[in-house]
Amino acid sequence: MKNLFLLIFSVFLFSCTNNNSDTADNDILMSSNFDSLAGWLPDMSVLANDKAHSGKYSLKVDQTREFALGYSTVLGELSNTRLRGIKLDAWVYLADKDATAKLAFIIKDAAGSQEILGDRIDLVEQAKEYGKWVKISKKINFPVSANYTSQLVIYLWRAGATKPAYIDDIQLTALR
Repeated sequence: MKNLFLLIFSVFLFSCTNNNSDTADNDILMSSNFDSLAGWLPDMSVLANDKAHSGKYSLKVDQTREFALGYSTVLGELSNTRLRGIKLDAWVYLADKDATAKLAFIIKDAAGSQEILGDRIDLVEQAKEYGKWVKISKKINFPVSANYTSQLVIYLWRAGATKPAYIDDIQLTALR
């Protein structure tokens, strides 16, 4: 009986311990590796299957594709509380120094007519390595004018790249 009590007490203590990771699960607002989109898209050519960080698919821009598939949502759909900003994490693969793509992170007003925050992340500057997958991270603070009706748009843009650039495993985490 004593052993049973110790076992139950140990399980209780273990379940009450705090996980010391930087990010609580409820702070992850969006995460995508693009594999779950396969079969749902009418045009599968928007997904690249020649390189992926995880799974089979990623997003790609090159001389034949100016923009990759984009992500768009309303901030109020991401979080039921006001966010100070977002931490963006992604894995990037750049063929070489000529893969000068950018990851656009834009917040627009509710009507979608006025940009209230625009950040074009230079992937060459962020990744600094070629021919392998590199994790990039950027914290983006929101302006006061961003609210729950503001639109968030993220997309990969060729930006004059003459060599392929890939992105995979994107994650948005709340900055509170």
